[in-house]
Amino acid sequence: MTKNYIVKELINKMKERIPQGQNLANYLTDTLYMGKEAVYRRLRGEVAFTFDEIAVISHNLGISIDQIIGNHLTNRVTFDVNLLHSPNLFESYYEIIERYLRIFGFLKPDGNTEVYSATNTIPFTLYSSYEYLSKFRLCRWIYQHGKVKTPNSLSEMNVPEKIVASHKKLCEGLRKSEKTYFIWDSNVFLSFVKEIKYFAGLNLISTSDVMYLKNELQQLLIELEQLSVKGEFSEGHELYIYLSNIDFEATYTYVADKDFQISLFRVYSISSMDSQSPQICQIQKNWIQSLRRHSTLISGSGEAQRIEFIEKQKNIIDML
Repeated sequence: MTKNYIVKELINKMKERIPQGQNLANYLTDTLYMGKEAVYRRLRGEVAFTFDEIAVISHNLGISIDQIIGNHLTNRVTFDVNLLHSPNLFESYYEIIERYLRIFGFLKPDGNTEVYSATNTIPFTLYSSYEYLSKFRLCRWIYQHGKVKTPNSLSEMNVPEKIVASHKKLCEGLRKSEKTYFIWDSNVFLSFVKEIKYFAGLNLISTSDVMYLKNELQQLLIELEQLSVKGEFSEGHELYIYLSNIDFEATYTYVADKDFQISLFRVYSISSMDSQSPQICQIQKNWIQSLRRHSTLISGSGEAQRIEFIEKQKNIIDML
């Protein structure tokens, strides 16, 4: 493995990731705040990219430098555990959401974007625009860090506006994929309802909070029923919802377009570790597709199973 080969692969990755219609030299000139000739010397290999320059490029374009190096090492696969840097919990949470937004931002609207997700709880990307449901998710995460005191109320919880805006963008980002595949447990609402009841019992959310949450869960279920009947988020953006007949241990996600792919594994409640390794991404995609074979499609078809599923979730929500 030569230094020049690594630089060539880095340049190829940059060409794949820059916004459509942009010239790489112009992009690097603006991103690295340097002159055109300095950029061209780096692209020709006459001058090496500095560590700081590579760090900026990696962050802005989502290029895994470990991955580029690891591709050429036998039996070596790299994962990013996305360590948080801010001591402030709201800022740390914002880092996590922004990471997910950058992933969706790397997808190009070229007709080849795909999102696969197998989960036994409601995907946050589907309810991130709901005020109380997203507040409850944030509250749970803060509680796990020991920072929520009783009694507590979601209605009094002041969420920074930039987090609210990011929640809405996350919901919109999912709907831009040409094809989205969800595989769910048939009791996908149950864990959410159980957590609401648990937090209410600890006075970490108020009685009125529970009613707001119940109302939003009912709205979400109506929205999901409408989406599953249509089998699409909007014209040209297909949605496939499957109900799994077997259990799976974790949340698996695979996101890809023609030039980019990434596999994510949910850890520590709302964070994830991920890999852009072609080997891991293929394994992840194959695994989720294997779960589809043990599942029933309820979007766009499977009317009887869909009606049964919706009714079951209504009864679960009514437990609140």
